[in-house]
Amino acid sequence: MVSWMSFLASTVHPARRQGATHANAVWALAEQRLGGADWAVGGRYSIADIHLFRLYWRFRPVAMTGALPGLEAHYVRMMARPAVQETIAVEAGLGYELPA
Repeated sequence: MVSWMSFLASTVHPARRQGATHANAVWALAEQRLGGADWAVGGRYSIADIHLFRLYWRFRPVAMTGALPGLEAHYVRMMARPAVQETIAVEAGLGYELPA
């Protein structure tokens, strides 16, 4: 868990500031690290999935989504969660501009 959270905070989150090429390389690394698993840690949903989803959701429009099938599948699983849908509805209702 700590490894995923550290990777997301220190590598994935700041990657976009280093340009699209670097960001895409980091997303490819996250894809590899997910390794086709449904969830980031130990085969079950965790806080690491929330952090991964939040970053991918926010940066998805600029990520090379076609080359990231595991992250795309993770995104779909997360979007299907009732808590995610409820949070999106509440935040949209408050006027936040949210990614599609």
